Amino acid sequence: MPWRALGVLRLRTALADVPGDVVIALSRAEFISFGVTTGTGRIGLVGLRAAGRWPLSLPNTMRNVAAHELGHVLGLEHNADSTTLMCGRPAPCRPSAFASARIQFFPHTAADEQALRTRWR
Repeated sequence: MPWRALGVLRLRTALADVPGDVVIALSRAEFISFGVTTGTGRIGLVGLRAAGRWPLSLPNTMRNVAAHELGHVLGLEHNADSTTLMCGRPAPCRPSAFASARIQFFPHTAADEQALRTRWR
């Protein structure tokens, strides 16, 4: 099993009995921020690396990375539209693309909005 899959499996196991819906972990460690759910989808975990390091230190970026990872916990997948919140791998979207002098959340695609309405009605 690849190391990344093993790490997610360990996280899911560790969170299986947590009495909450979403756990947000803030860290000073170097890793790629992430959002995952337990195998049952009952609990979500968002891991965010330190906001003081590039690219999360860029204006407006941290809020959008956090919202993007929460999107994964809510069931959204990456898309290839660099103007939207859920843009990501394998598309060439990276957190630095969220940089903006204006405080804003990047929008969802119409498909993302429909997926959220269908899953969470």
